[in-house]
Amino acid sequence: EGATFRMKARFRVQHQILSGMKYVQVVKRMGISNKMQEMIGSYSPNTTDKPEYEKKFEAETAPSGMMARGHYNAVSKFIDDDEQTHLKFEWSFDIKKDW
Repeated sequence: EGATFRMKARFRVQHQILSGMKYVQVVKRMGISNKMQEMIGSYSPNTTDKPEYEKKFEAETAPSGMMARGHYNAVSKFIDDDEQTHLKFEWSFDIKKDW
């Protein structure tokens, strides 16, 4: 509750230029959705000098207060400007007063 956190993604581009990559996240709790989207950029295929790329997202603060506590489900996707999904995963988290 009220914790500050930061995400980081490491990825590789293999065969062709990846244009307009963005991160899209939808978090749901009790039927209410919150959608967040952040542009990552365009990338050329990796080389031996640059075996992977890394994107650090801005720090965020988890909600706090009695109404924010509970279980949340999230779906995260990395998609390009052609709306092709390159990675999709589901995850969940809990916001509690004490751990």
